[in-house]
Amino acid sequence: MVIAVPNTLYDSVVSELSSHGLLHVDEPPRIKGARASPRYRILYNKISEKHAKIESYYTVLEVEPEKVSGVELEAGSWEEAFENAVREYKDLEDEYDRGVARIAEIESRIAELEAVKAMLEYAKHVDAPVREAQNASMIGYALGILTLEKGEDPDSIVRTATSKGLLVAVEEVGEERKLLVALAGPRRRLHELIQELRGKWTPIAIPEDLPGSPKKAYAAAQSEIAGLAREEEDIVARLKSRLQDLNKYYTLISALKYAGKLLASTVKTRTMSFFRGYIDVKDKKKLEESLTRASRGAYLLASLGVKRASEESGKKPPTKVDLPRILRPFHEIVRMYGEPDPDEIVPTLFLALSLPVIFGLMFPDAGHGLLVLLFALYFVRKGSPWRFLLSVLAIASIVTGILAGELFGPVVSAKIGLYSFWQHLGFKVPPLAQPTITVEEEFKHIVSSRTLLFRMISISLWIGAYMLTLGTLLGAVDAWIKGEKDRMIASKIPMFIFFLSATLPFLVVPDAGRAGGIVKQGLLETGHGGVLQAIVFYGVLIGIIWMLLGEPIIAAREGHSPLKALGQSGMEAYEMFLMVLGNIPSFLRILGLALAHAGLMLGFAELYYLMAGHGIVGLISAILVYIFGNLLVAGLEAIIAFAHSLRLHFYEWFSKFYSGTGIPFQPLRLEGVRIRIRPL
Repeated sequence: MVIAVPNTLYDSVVSELSSHGLLHVDEPPRIKGARASPRYRILYNKISEKHAKIESYYTVLEVEPEKVSGVELEAGSWEEAFENAVREYKDLEDEYDRGVARIAEIESRIAELEAVKAMLEYAKHVDAPVREAQNASMIGYALGILTLEKGEDPDSIVRTATSKGLLVAVEEVGEERKLLVALAGPRRRLHELIQELRGKWTPIAIPEDLPGSPKKAYAAAQSEIAGLAREEEDIVARLKSRLQDLNKYYTLISALKYAGKLLASTVKTRTMSFFRGYIDVKDKKKLEESLTRASRGAYLLASLGVKRASEESGKKPPTKVDLPRILRPFHEIVRMYGEPDPDEIVPTLFLALSLPVIFGLMFPDAGHGLLVLLFALYFVRKGSPWRFLLSVLAIASIVTGILAGELFGPVVSAKIGLYSFWQHLGFKVPPLAQPTITVEEEFKHIVSSRTLLFRMISISLWIGAYMLTLGTLLGAVDAWIKGEKDRMIASKIPMFIFFLSATLPFLVVPDAGRAGGIVKQGLLETGHGGVLQAIVFYGVLIGIIWMLLGEPIIAAREGHSPLKALGQSGMEAYEMFLMVLGNIPSFLRILGLALAHAGLMLGFAELYYLMAGHGIVGLISAILVYIFGNLLVAGLEAIIAFAHSLRLHFYEWFSKFYSGTGIPFQPLRLEGVRIRIRPL
């Protein structure tokens, strides 16, 4: 839309539009005789600088910026509104400036002192006036750390120093073949020796602002660091006590920044102001009502249409994604990859189903899932999408953990009767039991670890086959939606046929070993042996031939060189073949991480049993070690499982159909703020 309003009503119109969040501001329209207002651009730059400065306060305090509601401001102009806001919170800003500056000084000084401590680490027991000796005028003195080379004799430095007429004292320190060496003698010979030791010699030089003795200097540095750390904590606590005021200031400046973007994107004539932006089609009536209220009907509104905006201007329109509230947190994961294009399939719903399943299979322990859930509820800020996401993933782990018979590892699972629970339900072992369960006495003769291993392999490859086939299918559909029919026919459809044929046995045959045998038989025996073997062979063959010839045929039809297109299609066919070889086995990481998780917990369980049989002290030690093991595995494995779950979605799946190169629809909205600009 392009909107024109009288200059006398412009500020009121901006204030009104900012209250409803309808307009995504675009670059200024090209209007003959109209130009951008320099004062508004200057104002926007000032607001942006102030906004960045306030955000730096949050960074120093290591807290997330938080906006509040109910903030109101009235002024005669936008410049006045900004000046009033800065004036109102000047004392707050000054206090934060002083605090942040002092924190920077403290951290810089602590870094210096830590470097001094590191240098004095091997000499902190030496209580002698080293700096005075180093500054002496009559004789040369040096103290430093000598790192010996492999096989080098520690006495070699003594022999070398003595041969040059120097006094030397040597002490072995550390476990890395290091020597604390003190040298004294004529300055010229001392300098010659140190030059010879270049690369192995680290001098110890105590700064002037610390005592001259290494022992006293180390203690003084340690004491000063502790004092500075306490001072920093006091400053941070004082600044955090005013966070509510800072949040109000941040909310107000953020609102002014949103409004300033529209101000800076406006062009004016002597009488009229013009600006341009995107709106949701269903919000057109709301926009007209807002403009009518603010300008009393004195406005012009022209619709350029989405196609015209994207094609004639060469600009991509923003993408507005409307999702149910429960799916919005998962869309934050999609946005980590990129915003969808306007005509692109949004994979949020698919991801909301597959991500918890894959994470749960990689991290199957009900107890560890409970720890992740408690972390999400108590340590992640309320209202954050990550709180909901982590809770869902944690619940998935709790479910798969129960199905795997895992609750804080084998020890707790056995003691609470989780294995017996599944046996009472008629299962020999828990449905998702890991191969490590066969070391338990009651399962040794019931099931083999090989059987459980192949079960997990089958599940992993089934998920891989499903996601890869779905991804290539969505790629073809996406190309059709975007109107890229040549691309759909030349590459997307043959890729779907190729992947479907190569992965179909893993989708329809429950045993990965048999499915792999079908693929092998189909490819090596040219489709003989059954229907699935024939589908594998002929589907793969058709996919490759189609991929090779699709581009050249389309190129010849359009009058281009088919040979050049054949080279490109050959590379695409080669890449497609590599994708199948790499993507399908990649899903075995689901098995790998689940097995690694179970193996780690089995290791801590064995430690528990070894230690628990040595009296009360051994039992207490065993319990503490097992608790530590659970916390360690839960923390590390949760992070690793999440990272690999994202990898399977981003690299193996999204790459088949999703570009993520869109621009998010960000309408002008002064959240929680009401700014009223009085009309002239």
